Amino acid sequence: MGALDFLSSITAQWPFSSSVESTTEPSGCPVDHSSFAKSSSGCPVDHSKFEVTNIFPPHVVTETSTQDDIKFRAAASRQVPGIGEPVDPSIIDSVDLSGRLKEKLLVASPYTDEDHLLDLDTLARPHQLFAKALTIMNAKTGEYAVESYHEAFNWDEVLQAVQKLSKKENYQFPRSEFYIIVFRSRLPFDADRTHLGKLDKDAHLEAVESGQLLKYWFGTPHPETGRNLATCVWRHRDDAKKGGAGPGHVRAMEAVRNIYLEWRVERLKLTVEDDASAWSIGKWVD
Repeated sequence: MGALDFLSSITAQWPFSSSVESTTEPSGCPVDHSSFAKSSSGCPVDHSKFEVTNIFPPHVVTETSTQDDIKFRAAASRQVPGIGEPVDPSIIDSVDLSGRLKEKLLVASPYTDEDHLLDLDTLARPHQLFAKALTIMNAKTGEYAVESYHEAFNWDEVLQAVQKLSKKENYQFPRSEFYIIVFRSRLPFDADRTHLGKLDKDAHLEAVESGQLLKYWFGTPHPETGRNLATCVWRHRDDAKKGGAGPGHVRAMEAVRNIYLEWRVERLKLTVEDDASAWSIGKWVD
């Protein structure tokens, strides 16, 4: 099998990549319009951006948290008032309030360099809200790498955060669907994790630059089994296809074949009902 054949055979297996097909613009809005009346603009859902995002600057998270804090203790939620842990008052006092109210860069992964942050101005209103709520996403058990996906994370708390944020903004959250990729893996104990971390960070940057990656979460290989889980939440499948098209992903895919002992991908659809009243997760079927 030649190199191009090999890459084509595994493109679909990296967390940020879902297809070897050519990338296209999203074919439609991922928000369910069925329960909304048509507006004069032709779209029944308010996709407008917030006039203010009402989040603290990223340094509230980056200067007080480690990568493990973000991964396992939902520390990124400190950036969003009202849904996470209280923020140290001394940090709040040091913030320029006028700047805070116009803040738009959100910590949406364990990578906190500015070019890895999510620009909320690139998102429509329901996706802004959901991205902010996802800062509270966290594993419910230390066995997240082998748990069923819907049991592994605190989705009830994420929806409670959506409800709180929607109420604060006087916004009716519409029924919405999100595309999820789950990457389950097992590493040998002597694997070069520094090298893998560099590959992953490069791939994440490409995904952020493509837009619409709402959340990236990854754990730490289990000390006894080497098993791990990484997952990303996209606005739509087409966004994931676009985000997985760069050279960083090619290098990461090569690592999958050459380093991982086992790897498996799941493609799921997260459905959030009107007003974030309920959620469900099932297989993504095109």
